Amino acid sequence: MVLRSSLASLFIAVSLVNSGYGSQKGKPTNLEVLNSQIDSLSNSLADVLSEEYVRSFQLRTGENTIAQVVRQRLLERFLSRSYKVSSDSAGRAVVRVLVPLVEVTYSSPVASHIFGASDVMRSVRSEYDVEVSDSSRVRFARSFSLAFRDTVSESDISDLEAGSYSFLRGRIESRSFFDSFVQPVLFVASAAVIVYLFFTLRGS
Repeated sequence: MVLRSSLASLFIAVSLVNSGYGSQKGKPTNLEVLNSQIDSLSNSLADVLSEEYVRSFQLRTGENTIAQVVRQRLLERFLSRSYKVSSDSAGRAVVRVLVPLVEVTYSSPVASHIFGASDVMRSVRSEYDVEVSDSSRVRFARSFSLAFRDTVSESDISDLEAGSYSFLRGRIESRSFFDSFVQPVLFVASAAVIVYLFFTLRGS
């Protein structure tokens, strides 16, 4: 009975060492995170437009790929709320949305495991400069900065970036000496001790 209890404790120890932060299926992709941030921006804009009594407007964005992705998402959101979005500004308010930053970064590993990939911190940031105006004045101007952070497994990054635009792909920060050498050695040493104790207890 003592032997079984000791072995069970050893196996639990192995599981805890290997679990770390744990990787996680069902994490949102980088594109889904960005879409969520754009949706949050559209909600804030809808509040502004409501306060300014604007139901019809022209939406202006940049011409690059990032700006067009943001524009398409905003159009879908506004049209679903029954706003009238026009291609010209004649007699209408103008909503300008510039996108100076969309950035995805991954930290150096925050947890390594005996088996499987290491975990990294993922950060998805986007920034927007917004202006609402009409022919006579600027009615609203503000910058928005949105950020999302979580922990993901290195092995899941390709799936989180799959089908995404190039601006939604990041790189992992370089590993420290501890991550690259010391930590793996400690894990191997821990595993060796566990195996030694396993056979020692088994033979006693």
